[in-house]
Amino acid sequence: MDRIGIVDIGPSSLRLMLTEVDENGYFKIIDELKTSIRLGHDLVNEYCISNDNFKTIISTLRAYKSLCTVSGASKIFAVATESLRDAKNKDLLLNLIKDELDIDIRVLSCEEEINYNFLGIRKSISITNSLMVEVAGTDTHIAWIKGDDIIKSITLPIGSVNFTYHFNLHDRIIPQDLTTALEFIDELLDEVHWLKDTKFDSIIGIASTIRNVGKIDRVRKRYPFDIPHNYELSDLDVQEIFNLLKCKDYKQRQKLEGIEPELADIIVGGTAIFKKIANIVHCSKIIISGRGLREGLMYEYLEKTYTIPKDILDYSLNGILNTLNGNINHAKNVFNITLNLFEALKPLHKLGDEFYNIIKTSTMLHDSGISINYYNHHKHSFYIILNSYINGLTHKELLMSAAIAASHRFNRYQTPISPFSSIINQLDFKNVNYIGVLVKIAEGLDRSLVGAIKELKVSYDEEDVTIDVSSDIDVDFEIRQALRASEKFKEVYNKNLVIKAI
Repeated sequence: MDRIGIVDIGPSSLRLMLTEVDENGYFKIIDELKTSIRLGHDLVNEYCISNDNFKTIISTLRAYKSLCTVSGASKIFAVATESLRDAKNKDLLLNLIKDELDIDIRVLSCEEEINYNFLGIRKSISITNSLMVEVAGTDTHIAWIKGDDIIKSITLPIGSVNFTYHFNLHDRIIPQDLTTALEFIDELLDEVHWLKDTKFDSIIGIASTIRNVGKIDRVRKRYPFDIPHNYELSDLDVQEIFNLLKCKDYKQRQKLEGIEPELADIIVGGTAIFKKIANIVHCSKIIISGRGLREGLMYEYLEKTYTIPKDILDYSLNGILNTLNGNINHAKNVFNITLNLFEALKPLHKLGDEFYNIIKTSTMLHDSGISINYYNHHKHSFYIILNSYINGLTHKELLMSAAIAASHRFNRYQTPISPFSSIINQLDFKNVNYIGVLVKIAEGLDRSLVGAIKELKVSYDEEDVTIDVSSDIDVDFEIRQALRASEKFKEVYNKNLVIKAI
């Protein structure tokens, strides 16, 4: 095991992310600290970091280093963004940190910051053709990202802090100030011609202001679980939240459910910038990323040090199974059998390839709950899947995967739909049943955990679905176990289940 500390000095906070890396290059966060500090405010006026903030940075970094040392971290990567990039007295601070703490702070350029944010997103969200937006303290980074590439990028000289205080948006909003501010954003965006000429599938928003918009939206919608990463909302949701925020003064915003108190003064300005960008590209699908710069730094280290899977979902699933000491061979057997059954029965269930990641996640982690307790482990698997660091899945895919895994045992358990009705509906649960019963069969066919089934063929007629299985050994036990799913199969597919050895 290797432990790595990532320190990020930003305009509104100092953050430490302490990670543990296994021998295969899978990392998990084992501790995280955040210290609020208003460096962005220093840059609005004097472009110099104040003496008080000097002291706060030094004392905080000393504590962070001590925590890393006690925790056994072999390396500490420390970076700073616009908070030091634009400060006139940054060299004085950097030298002081080096002399007193022996920590080298790397001040990132705008291009490096964009690249690390992109790497953090690319390794955790499936990207097709998206616009990445980070509204930081004094800058806004915009990048057109497609697959593994950044096509175009630009940095605007406005962020949540300097934009807010330049146009007097920190407390009670005067309509004329807001109008002038929005017109200023329009003027800046008009110069970015490729924004208006490009059709994006989604906008991916990162950094604290945009993430807080997502949190406010989850609270107001009574979203069933608090997972910031890969949360989806619409441009209309952003507009409604902006309208809600701009009508309140500073003290009223502080009391708003879901808002981070330290952002209450700058969130109107930051949301205005994000809203305007969403408006100009006419993209309704907005994805909140809970991962960015720090994760990007971590992935850069992993790619240089380990051989990790290119597929972001495989990286997560393999890492979770190793962490939980799961039976990987059994998981793969159940996945392969389920997938074969799914493909063969497509004319009956009429589901497409978009369910591939759901099948893989639910089958590979169907027994993950055993790490908590064997009894009722299907219910524990549901919880583990929902709360694990799984990359590449939407919230709906995550929930459907958890529900399928929870249904793999030979009982009548079914995930209740009512708590999750804002994410999945009755049709989704029908699809969960289509796949879930196939997992039951696959679980039975590998119940002896030896990979006995070498090949299977599926045929069907008006009344029966017949599965012919071949093996080098006697598989009567496995067939009897799989046939325990007959009643559920009849209920879901309206056909009798027949399994024979050939």
